[in-house]
Amino acid sequence: MKKSMTRSLLIALALAAGLFAARIANAEEKSDCPSAAKTGCKLLKGIVHLNDNDIRFADKGGRVVFVDPTSGPTDAKVVQSGLAKPDLILITHPHGDHFQPAVLQEYIRANPQVVLAGPADVVTLAQEKGIAGMQVVAPNQDYKLAGFEFSTVPAYFEAKDWGHPKSGGWVGYVLMLNGARYYVTGDTQSLPEMAATKADVIFPLLSGCGGNTDQALEMAMISGPHLVVPVHHSGQVETIKKHIARLPQGVQSAYYLDGKLKVYMAGNTTSADFPVTPGAGDTSYNGGSSEWGGDAFVARFSLVDKNGTPGIETR
Repeated sequence: MKKSMTRSLLIALALAAGLFAARIANAEEKSDCPSAAKTGCKLLKGIVHLNDNDIRFADKGGRVVFVDPTSGPTDAKVVQSGLAKPDLILITHPHGDHFQPAVLQEYIRANPQVVLAGPADVVTLAQEKGIAGMQVVAPNQDYKLAGFEFSTVPAYFEAKDWGHPKSGGWVGYVLMLNGARYYVTGDTQSLPEMAATKADVIFPLLSGCGGNTDQALEMAMISGPHLVVPVHHSGQVETIKKHIARLPQGVQSAYYLDGKLKVYMAGNTTSADFPVTPGAGDTSYNGGSSEWGGDAFVARFSLVDKNGTPGIETR
């Protein structure tokens, strides 16, 4: 039967084919990110998500910025990442899964010259814990600290029950690094201001703290990134995959588990004999009409499959 495949799948297959030529060159590679997947892999070079909203970035010059670090410098995942000495630390808001004064003090000892910044209430709490000199940031502003350029985006929920009020002045961050724009949303619902971020990569809140997959999808739709990397997901792999499958066609996605990168692409097909990986959650065509793009698929890029053969998994 003739297969009808979207541009996303054709790209995915082309990338997978490219892995054969790169197999030897990548034999030492520990990441699941193949060199042929140019958009996602290039954009995530030097970046790691460890847990919750703890995301770390290294620029081409070797400078390092952390957002909401909650793992200390001796943590095994931190040691493995190689990102244990920050030049800049940015905090989105004062909740304990984003702001740990004791952890910040560890990084200050690691680099006494580190610059710290966060909303006004974070700075006040930091001072009470003996952390002096932290810079105050406010929503909708541009900054340059420790050589990094970034802007702030409001981060809040309109529903009072979620405990993230607009009046808090809490923020997400858009970092300008290596010619790309990285948007870490923090704990927030989707907001109109996200359209102005012009993000190449977005790290949306996926679950907990008021977040959910619908909100995360809206954030991606509004900000229009090339790549979506859901965070604050508590390792809920099935929730992550369902989110990825709903992303706009052609948008790449990735996620981290224990600091290790997994690269995905989602798309649609109207093929009744679309190739799938044995053991996938849904292995049959469900009759989605071409008018609505057919059935969704999720393809995971891997350097090698379980038999040692480069390829992709489709689910």
